[in-house]
Amino acid sequence: MKEHVLTEHKEEFESLSDFHQEEIISKMDFLLTRGCGCGVLKL
Repeated sequence: MKEHVLTEHKEEFESLSDFHQEEIISKMDFLLTRGCGCGVLKL
């Protein structure tokens, strides 16, 4: 997912401030590693 954003949407992503870039990466990492509690990561 992160790779997709950094390749397919590179121009838009780079136009964001450093703060917003870090927020997006942080939220993606959270969702992909910890999940939302629904149990889908256990499947």
